[in-house]
Amino acid sequence: MNGFATALFALIAVLYSLSGALYLAFLARGTESLGKNATYVLTGAAVAHVVFLVLDFAREAVVFGDIHQALAVGSLLVAVAYLGTVWLGGSRISATSKLQVLGAFVTPITLLFFLGAGFRRGVEVSDEVRSVMLPVHIGVNVLGIAAFALAFGVSIAYVVQERQLRQKKLGGLFQRLPSLDTLDKLGFRMVIVGFPLLTLGVVTGTLWAVRLDPDAPPIGPTQTMGLVEWALFAAVLLLRAVAGWRGRRAALGTMLGFLVACAVLFGYVLRG
Repeated sequence: MNGFATALFALIAVLYSLSGALYLAFLARGTESLGKNATYVLTGAAVAHVVFLVLDFAREAVVFGDIHQALAVGSLLVAVAYLGTVWLGGSRISATSKLQVLGAFVTPITLLFFLGAGFRRGVEVSDEVRSVMLPVHIGVNVLGIAAFALAFGVSIAYVVQERQLRQKKLGGLFQRLPSLDTLDKLGFRMVIVGFPLLTLGVVTGTLWAVRLDPDAPPIGPTQTMGLVEWALFAAVLLLRAVAGWRGRRAALGTMLGFLVACAVLFGYVLRG
C-alpha cells in the first residue's frame, strides 16, 4: 500500500474501533446518544471503506484477486448489512435502539476482518490460477460469510439474553437487548441467506480445483474444513425444520459454524 492508502486504512480501522467502543458503551449504559453516535461513526467508516476498496481495485486492476481483497470486501458487507438492518429494519423487527445494541457484537467482527485484509497484503494470484470461476467462487463465499457474521453476532446476543432470563436479571442489559424471539428469527434469516451462497461456493470451488489440476485431489485440509462448515449450517437448518431446533441450540450451532468459517479464512490467509 502507498502512503495515502496506508493512512486511509489506519483511519478506517480507527473508525471501526471507535464505533465498536461506542456500541459497547451503549450496551453497558443504555444511553441512546451513544448508540446513535456509534451508528454515525460506523456509517462514516463504511463510506471511507468504499473509497479504500475503489482505490485498491483500481490499483490492482482486478476484483477478488486474493484472499485479502475478499476479507476487505467481506468486512464492508458485514458493516453495510448491519447498518441496513438498523436503518431499514428497525420499525419492522424491533425498536431501532435495540437493534443498535447488536453493533456491540457485530462491529468487532468487521474490525477483525478488515485488519486481516491488511495482513500480508500484496500476495498475487498467478495467471495459471486466475480464472472466471475464481472471482465467482470468492464472491459468493464473501457474501455468505457476511451473512453468517451477522448471524454469529445475533447468536451471541441471544445467548447473553437467554442467560439474563435464566438468571432472572430482567433489568438493565435484558431491557436493552432485543427479545429472544426477535434474535432467533433474525439469526435464522441470516443463515437462510448465507447457506445457498456457501453451497454455491463449495460447488464452484470444487469445479475450479478440478479445472486447475484434474489429477490432484480437490479436497485438502482447508477444503475439508469448508465442508465441515457447510455440514454444520446444513444441520442447523435441517434440525430446525425436522426436530424443532430453535433458540439456544440453533444459536450455538450457528456460532460453531461461523468459527469454522473463520478457520477456513485463516487457512487461506496463511497459505496466501
